[in-house]
Amino acid sequence: MKPARPSSWILPTGRLAFLAFAVAAVAVTDGFVPGARPVVFAIDGVLALAAVVDALFVLGPRLEFDRNAAEIFSLGRPNAVVLHVRSRSWRARRGTLADDPLESCSENGNPASFVVGAGESTSVRYEIVPTRRGPRAFGAVTARYRSPLGLVVRQDRAPVAGHVEVYPDVHAARALELLRRQGRENTFAGSLRARGGDTEFETLRPYRHGDEVRHVDWRASARRDDLTVREFRTESNQNVLLALDVGRAMRGESNGISTLDRALNAALLMADVAIRTGDRAGLMAFDDQTRCYVAPASGLAAGRKLAHAAYALEAGLAATDYRSAMTTLRTRMRARSLFVVFTHLLDARSASELAASVKGLLPQHVPLCVLMRDPEIEALALRPPNGMRDLYVRAAAAETLAWRDALVRQLQKIGALVLDTAPEDLTPSLVRTYLDVKMRRIL
Repeated sequence: MKPARPSSWILPTGRLAFLAFAVAAVAVTDGFVPGARPVVFAIDGVLALAAVVDALFVLGPRLEFDRNAAEIFSLGRPNAVVLHVRSRSWRARRGTLADDPLESCSENGNPASFVVGAGESTSVRYEIVPTRRGPRAFGAVTARYRSPLGLVVRQDRAPVAGHVEVYPDVHAARALELLRRQGRENTFAGSLRARGGDTEFETLRPYRHGDEVRHVDWRASARRDDLTVREFRTESNQNVLLALDVGRAMRGESNGISTLDRALNAALLMADVAIRTGDRAGLMAFDDQTRCYVAPASGLAAGRKLAHAAYALEAGLAATDYRSAMTTLRTRMRARSLFVVFTHLLDARSASELAASVKGLLPQHVPLCVLMRDPEIEALALRPPNGMRDLYVRAAAAETLAWRDALVRQLQKIGALVLDTAPEDLTPSLVRTYLDVKMRRIL
């Protein structure tokens, strides 16, 4: 298939259409006013000549386009795209630049206005926020710029090839690492390095607000003439396995992002934190059978392997079999591990099956069930009723919330950890929960 060739058109503007309509209205008087025909022909000729002369000013070489964008975009985050425009014309161009939209993406700043001088180049920047993972192909870039009189507009359009891969949020881990290097990690997750007990001494550091007084090293404080505390480290080389439900219950959406993608973003960031604290992180995806399994491993290469494995995951239409999934976890992981189970429940039967299956992991392993709330159902339960139909809807929503609360209490009663949070708060809440598990030595 041959690539599309650049194209250029001269198009009439609304101003030219309005003037042409006005001339047509004047022409109507030709039948009523004697001697009006020469005036009408003169006006027609002047308008046609003005349009032709105006069009001559936009003739010349086409504008040249280029595009700069990262090879990998992060799901749910603004990703910058820069369009470059080069003019070989003898006069400046002022107009609008637009990039063809990408599938399942929202945009900010596209199209954009531009001004480029004669023989010069300029750039415009806009942002793309993907709402689905997967490959994307860029299309053509289109520029429109008016003539001096505004009677015509020229449109230059040229294909600018480009491909990007939309991954789960790959920038979150980089942002957290930057905060750690700047010593400001508490702004996100409390601490990237989880502190341990009182026997595994690691280093001395200046006192920070919130440190326990019993950790103050008074001798070192006297020598440094500054309050100094002892910092301890937790046990490392432990197993963290992220088990993601990819059944039909994970196909829902919140603010344009699917439940599965919310879980993937949080899981990959937690895996990055676990790896940086010295633990091993793995991944398993399941519905009615195991769809993907990556054994826990350490090192930055393990994080990249998890990201590549998560890239291809999609929620299907199969019902989730929790018993089979938990059996697979017990079979593949003999050593004590933290199992983080991401799921979304639609009915009480699934909730009962999840509780019974998770109970089988205890006491050998530490299960952490991550449940995402449904903001729409919560809103229905709190919305004032307006008629009998709204009363039934509100009662159904309240019943759904009731069995979810009962499930949380049941899971906690059998000894499992539970994180029940809104989708937008999942990532920071999960990282804080993991660090709390490490600090309390639950694993």
